[in-house]
Amino acid sequence: MSKRQEIRARRRKEKQQRKMITLGSIIIGAGLIAAVLIYSSAQQVSVEFSSRFMAEDNAMGNPDAPIKIVEYSDYKCGHCGSFTFETEPILEEEYIKTGDVYFVYRSVGGMLSGAEPLLGAEASYCAGEQNMFWEMHDVIFANQASPFSNTTMNKWAKTIGADVDAFKACMSENKYVERANQDEADAKAAGISGTPSFVISYLVDGELVEQLLPGNYPIDAFRQVIDEGLAATGN
Repeated sequence: MSKRQEIRARRRKEKQQRKMITLGSIIIGAGLIAAVLIYSSAQQVSVEFSSRFMAEDNAMGNPDAPIKIVEYSDYKCGHCGSFTFETEPILEEEYIKTGDVYFVYRSVGGMLSGAEPLLGAEASYCAGEQNMFWEMHDVIFANQASPFSNTTMNKWAKTIGADVDAFKACMSENKYVERANQDEADAKAAGISGTPSFVISYLVDGELVEQLLPGNYPIDAFRQVIDEGLAATGN
């Protein structure tokens, strides 16, 4: 073998070795990423869950407030989670606690994401029997990347301090399946095709005025619509 052939052979060997090292690194890296994802999905995300101002079941605020906002949401929707933890607290401070807005949370059942958010909706309504709807709502959204099951719902019920036996009984009876399905039917009737969506309504001279905000709007968009409604109603 000539000197040139030896050099070429050595280079081919070195190139093959580099390929093997690179492939091995990719496999190891993928394995580490998978392990991290599996571990992360098994961990519960902690959240400062709380009740809401004048909370009653899935609503908060004064039922006689001049403005009513109905949120249609999905527990597997990332934008819905963002609204919950970023925009909703501002609405509560600026408009709900002041008596200007009555706020109602409703699911869209299984319309968009199937069985998992439907289960989340049922779990929230079961927790609502113990006046812990909003606490369960917050914990589910904080852990929305995790798989939903009866086991996880039971665990989260324990996390919020609910009576777990009563919660399990409620869930095993499928007590709120019809209510969650009705959420879906009402969402469709309201023209909801994505989440979160908000139906904002008020009365002007006895006539119902409704406006649909279809999306995770910034707080200024809510302020504009609410302030216009308050002005129109003389509040």
